[in-house]
Amino acid sequence: MNIQIEINTITKELEEIQDESLIQTIKSLLKFARKKSYESRLKPMTIKEYKSRAEASEKDIKAGRVKKIEALEKESDNW
Repeated sequence: MNIQIEINTITKELEEIQDESLIQTIKSLLKFARKKSYESRLKPMTIKEYKSRAEASEKDIKAGRVKKIEALEKESDNW
């Protein structure tokens, strides 16, 4: 199977669809597929990793290696 040929075929089919409900269904399917793909790459932490991360965070807080919420909000505007 040549993936580019398949994509081109699907693209042509999509261009001819006039049914809004079908378009919404296809969009939902694509969103679901992206979510599943993303979730399949996630790796849960072990309890040991979780505790280690929490301990490191506590040390950072005590050492003053923190950011104010305002700085994070400003930084997140660029995400």
